[in-house]
Amino acid sequence: MERTLIILKPDAVKRGLIGEIINTFESVGLKLMVAKMLRPSKDVIEKHYPGTAEWVKEMGEKTLASFKQSGKNVREILGTEDAAQLGSFVYERLIKYWMEGPIVVMVWEGPDAVIIARKLRGHTIPLLSQTGTLHSNYSFDSSTLSSSLDRVVKTFIHASGSVEEAKREINYWFKDEKLKSYERDIDELYLK
Repeated sequence: MERTLIILKPDAVKRGLIGEIINTFESVGLKLMVAKMLRPSKDVIEKHYPGTAEWVKEMGEKTLASFKQSGKNVREILGTEDAAQLGSFVYERLIKYWMEGPIVVMVWEGPDAVIIARKLRGHTIPLLSQTGTLHSNYSFDSSTLSSSLDRVVKTFIHASGSVEEAKREINYWFKDEKLKSYERDIDELYLK
């Protein structure tokens, strides 16, 4: 069994998508282990992300790739093609975005939970998500649109990117929680 962290960001809460998103994860067979709603401070959000120079640069590279795919000139719109500068731009706006309202932090369990959750969520950039994913069903946001509005891409769901990342994130958000598994009728269909 694997566990993954899912965070519903402020726009998911504001748009009333909590139930839809939970239903999507439960319908595929993932098991909700714990959930909490909170309004995080800047410090809490900053610590959620690695924030390393490598991570910031990777964020910038994703922005460059998104602009390239859209055929737009990133230098004309954001004033630079430097991945580290673009990553800093994204990180700063990402923190501001998370502070727009309450979030819902959840741990989900199941075989290959990390991969399943990422597939259900879709591509990090909603515009690039495959049809049928949560991002494609509920958003059309993109790097070029968000940049023109001087904000980060509103990716209303965070999903851990790897088993290691999930462990780190779960420990960060639920450090003092003892997460005990439980049985459901559906588990017998697939897990026994």
